[in-house]
Amino acid sequence: MTQAARQGYRWGTEVTQTEQGRHYTHRPRCVADLLRDFARWGDRAVLVAGDRRITFADHLADIDEVAAELRRRGLRPGQRIALLARNSAEWVTAFWAIAKIGGVVAFANAWWSDEEVGEALRRIQPALVVVDDEWCGRTAVRCWPQLTVSGLRELVDGEPTVVDVPAHLPDETDPAAIFFTSGTQGAPKGVILSQRAVVANIQNVLVRTRRLPDRLPDDHQGTVSLMCLPLFHVGGFQTLVSAQLSGGRLLFLEGRFDAEEVLRLIERERITFFGGVPTMISRVLDSPRLQHYDTSSLVSIAMGGSLVVPELAEKIARAMPSARRNIASIYGQTESGGALTAAGGTDLLDRPGCVGKPLPTTEIMITNPDIDGVGEVLAKAPTLMSGFLNEGEATNPIDDQGWLHTGDLGRLDAEGYLYIVGRSRDIIIRGGENIAPGHVEDRLLQHPSVRDVAVVALPHPTLGEEVGAAVVVRAGDEVDASDLRAFAATTLAHFEVPSRWWLGTEPLPLGSTGKVVKRELVERWVDTPITIGRKETRDDAS
Repeated sequence: MTQAARQGYRWGTEVTQTEQGRHYTHRPRCVADLLRDFARWGDRAVLVAGDRRITFADHLADIDEVAAELRRRGLRPGQRIALLARNSAEWVTAFWAIAKIGGVVAFANAWWSDEEVGEALRRIQPALVVVDDEWCGRTAVRCWPQLTVSGLRELVDGEPTVVDVPAHLPDETDPAAIFFTSGTQGAPKGVILSQRAVVANIQNVLVRTRRLPDRLPDDHQGTVSLMCLPLFHVGGFQTLVSAQLSGGRLLFLEGRFDAEEVLRLIERERITFFGGVPTMISRVLDSPRLQHYDTSSLVSIAMGGSLVVPELAEKIARAMPSARRNIASIYGQTESGGALTAAGGTDLLDRPGCVGKPLPTTEIMITNPDIDGVGEVLAKAPTLMSGFLNEGEATNPIDDQGWLHTGDLGRLDAEGYLYIVGRSRDIIIRGGENIAPGHVEDRLLQHPSVRDVAVVALPHPTLGEEVGAAVVVRAGDEVDASDLRAFAATTLAHFEVPSRWWLGTEPLPLGSTGKVVKRELVERWVDTPITIGRKETRDDAS
């Protein structure tokens, strides 16, 4: 009998190796079962949004109210319910209520365009869509049954109508969630995660940070986390759930990301954990008001979504010395179900460029390494996706042995630390958002004046990468970058719209296979201010 079993723990650190990979020996079996760990924190605040402070006890009652409403509407276990909303307390309540009735939560990107949301919902075929005020009534959602965030708030703010709603506990292999990510060919793909995958991802985070719920004393303070990442991304989701399970308090940044508002909240709420993409951290550090705020409560800063350059880690250590001992970087992708590796402590300072060691249930392998040990990164873990939504097996990046082919190039050092050195897939990462060039190209080619186009990643000092478009326009047509930008904005998310444009009538450079040599485009673009065609336009406000 293991130590965890002897002591009656549901959660454990022991890992069992099987032919299918590594699994925690002791683990909760489904997402709804995680709610059992909320009750012990009682009157402690769990969610803070503006002037609203919601305790764990009230949060559980709100979840039951919404779960009962979903059942009154006829929602059944296994049905898909889409969440299409920006971060809010109601978003969190809706997620847990859907999980409690055994529904499959489909996380729609609230930053998408109407066209992209419409296509995603057609793939999901939801029994219900939970929408915020921004999406309520828009064309993309009109044909689906809806429950509004404002309606949810009225429901939970009213007189309680239920005491407790029994949870439906699905099998580990049943689907729990659908997250969306950009595919290499451009169309957002729905990634199906099983109950086991979601729980394993959260357990990895909790083990890595020593916060297993049933190992914590009742006076454990929990983290005070500032939520800047969108909850419809895996990174934001795992931050939310791991904090809640360990008695933490979460604050929502209302409206657009604002560096000074972040600093104000850190000081006012004594934030201990701040997570985001490197771009967000950079903007806070570059704020002219940084020294006017007390950030000494911060003891941990975690980054994901794109690589953390050594200069940024050093800058954090200088500006926020209280967090110097725990500057973290997380590597993973939607297809992996979340984090695969994590660098913490002083790893980023001691080993510049690393993304840490594999998490306890993760195996990492480098295939076909070159003389420097660089090859494609493969991963095996219980967190991996079950498959893509409505896609054929030909698109599945997981091979017959259970290894996920990440499309990233990396190497492992002698101590097992992973370093990502590039991407074999043509994806742009702008401020942590994945953008498929083919998707943007397809939209621009629909403009009647565009004869050819190539979309590439260009370096950006704070976003990491920005979107550049080299456009071949039809001879005689009068069109400029502002026209194309406005056209693109009608069907693309704001972060997908190119911020740098080259317009001309000359053909794009082609290789021997007839494909555009994008590397050559980037080299010309970076080295000279005006290259392809007649002019460059840059939109620095993007």
